[in-house]
Amino acid sequence: MNKVLWVVSLKAKILEGSPLDMDGSEFTFGEAATFSHSEPDVKEQLLQKMNDGRLELVELFHISPAEGAKWISQSEDMEDILELIEQVKITGKFAFGLFRSSEYLEASYQ
Repeated sequence: MNKVLWVVSLKAKILEGSPLDMDGSEFTFGEAATFSHSEPDVKEQLLQKMNDGRLELVELFHISPAEGAKWISQSEDMEDILELIEQVKITGKFAFGLFRSSEYLEASYQ
């Protein structure tokens, strides 16, 4: 079975010591992408990388193969997600995209 490119959209709690602990936000929102044979493997990779970055998974909004993932085109962050997908296609390695803190999101929508 060939590996396919998967994309994940998530909400995470920022733990003490995380490099994302910059503006006092408790939560962050972001995407990740990786090549994998299966959804359980994608989740395993995600949880390991989040643990390494001192993040705790709160919610998975989407987890799907990138090809045919309609939610990407409906996202306000579509361009950033597409850049993430291209990066993973080139490197072949797991990667996080841009994270958006809850403080940033609140300020952006006021």
